[in-house]
Amino acid sequence: MDYSMAEIRAFNATLKTGNFTRAADLLSVSQPAITAQIRKLESRFSAPLLERFSRGVQATDLGKQLYQITRQYHDLETAIEVLSNPRLSPGKMTLHVANASSIIFMPLMAEFSRRFPQTTLKIKSVSTSECRALVLNREVDIGLFPLLDDNSELSRLAFSAHRLMAVLRPDHPLAQQSSLSVNELVGEPLILYKPEACTQQLLEAVFGRFQLTVSSNVVVDGRLDMSEAVSHGLGIGFALEQDIRPDPRLRVMPILEARDEVIEHVVWLKNRRSLPGIRDFIQLALEQRCGALSEVSEL
Repeated sequence: MDYSMAEIRAFNATLKTGNFTRAADLLSVSQPAITAQIRKLESRFSAPLLERFSRGVQATDLGKQLYQITRQYHDLETAIEVLSNPRLSPGKMTLHVANASSIIFMPLMAEFSRRFPQTTLKIKSVSTSECRALVLNREVDIGLFPLLDDNSELSRLAFSAHRLMAVLRPDHPLAQQSSLSVNELVGEPLILYKPEACTQQLLEAVFGRFQLTVSSNVVVDGRLDMSEAVSHGLGIGFALEQDIRPDPRLRVMPILEARDEVIEHVVWLKNRRSLPGIRDFIQLALEQRCGALSEVSEL
């Protein structure tokens, strides 16, 4: 059965924009043309692909399965264009980025925006696990997070490294030391994250090596809440070293047993490496990383 590119484009645009009118605007065609292509595509399946509502549409379970396949068609078209024009620049496009560490990666994103002013950056600040899922589902083009496991679909570029640290109030009795041990921490009120958070998993791994468990009556969503909780005396918090801005209300201290560095990566799907925007972001990240290494070697 032959599926036309017009059907695929109409279907993808409708799910991307949320309704037929915006899909028509995106593809510069009429709304009846969009609905006709969607109707033709749906006629090939035994069940509807879209649920219609007064304000838009939503994919059915079957539609979601199809979208996982059809969303790759745009990459195919772009890859062919790149092959015919290897020097093609990103130009006027939107690059979707999932970011788990703004302090580390915002300078990189800012430089990309300066270098490619016609390209719009849409940045989602989410957890490490959410970053990974968004990249794998093609909901974003680039992920900026520590990729802690190997995945055959993903490529990564090591960009920065840092260690797990404890965060205390400066007037805390332990804040006068140069470092802390897990044995000292286990008896203190702690501020933890949700189980799926990267920092929480790292913390549990460090404590687990000494058969210690981590527990607390205070669980926060992110680093900002953790910092505020620490500053108000709710306990000792935790963060990766470069994820905490200098703050006179906080003392950031090394944990003796947390010796392993966590690598922050630029992550992308392997089969999308050559696409404009993705290719240029990776190249810029590589330039910045090499530049940082050369600065260190000159010290």
